[in-house]
Amino acid sequence: MTVVLNVIVVLLKCIGFLLLGLLGLILLVTLLGLLVPVRYRGKLRKREAPEEVLFADGLVSWLNPLVRVRIRYTEKKLSYAVRLLGISVLNSEKPKKESPEKGSEKELTEGMQMGGSLPEESEIVSAEETTLEEIGNSQKEDTQKESFFVKIKKFFEKVKAFPGKLKEKAIRLVKNVKLLWHKKEKVIQFLQDEFHKQALGTAWSTVKKAFRHILPGKVKGHLEFGTGDPESTGKALGILGIMYAWYGKGITVVPDFYEKRVVADLTFKGRIRFGTLLRMLLSLMRDKQVKRFRKNWKKLFKVLKQKVE
Repeated sequence: MTVVLNVIVVLLKCIGFLLLGLLGLILLVTLLGLLVPVRYRGKLRKREAPEEVLFADGLVSWLNPLVRVRIRYTEKKLSYAVRLLGISVLNSEKPKKESPEKGSEKELTEGMQMGGSLPEESEIVSAEETTLEEIGNSQKEDTQKESFFVKIKKFFEKVKAFPGKLKEKAIRLVKNVKLLWHKKEKVIQFLQDEFHKQALGTAWSTVKKAFRHILPGKVKGHLEFGTGDPESTGKALGILGIMYAWYGKGITVVPDFYEKRVVADLTFKGRIRFGTLLRMLLSLMRDKQVKRFRKNWKKLFKVLKQKVE
């Protein structure tokens, strides 16, 4: 008996150690996923003369060489490859195994012959024509049953019911207008609230920080572009000017105000740390103004979902 108990205790200890090891492994992977950044880099080349060329190459890695994902676009063809610890687990350029033929043409021909030929069609029975004539005659008789006076009665019934239907539609229209006006007032009141404005400002600031964290930290190269219209080209140049504070030192931009073209030779790299993004999200969710915004938004959403009964 004691031997059996000792064996059970040893088994329970082994199971406990396995569970603790599995839990520790999950915790370790989670921490690594939050703290170790995902790194990426890439190249982009676009040329129009003497021949059109479009080439893009990107590499995403995590705990290199634990996980590596490469995506490439060249000669109008997209390819990708995934490696784990240097072992290829997915490759679009790897030739696929040809599936065996399901059967030869001879076997298919024999199978069709075994099915036999269809029997010849019989002549059309004259009784079918007689049946069609009877159906047509019965339909004519049914339409003749409705007399002129019945039609007049239905017409007056519709005229009598018209004012009631018109009144019902008018009342419903008025209710809809009042409900829409009420919704509009609630939305304006919601947007004009100072706490809501501050919450939206905080959310927008967090979104900008998140995008700044995700976007490439370094961009180098040369870019020439033109939309074919001086006004739209100037607007695009103004948008690119906003990003000059980030990438102005490493990239040269040459606008073309007369021709429509894009010439690019760029390299970029960056990193994404999911722990940083999670910290931004938690900080935003704990903000008092944002909490109040969410609570009042739920109330407003219920109002916006209301319909006329």
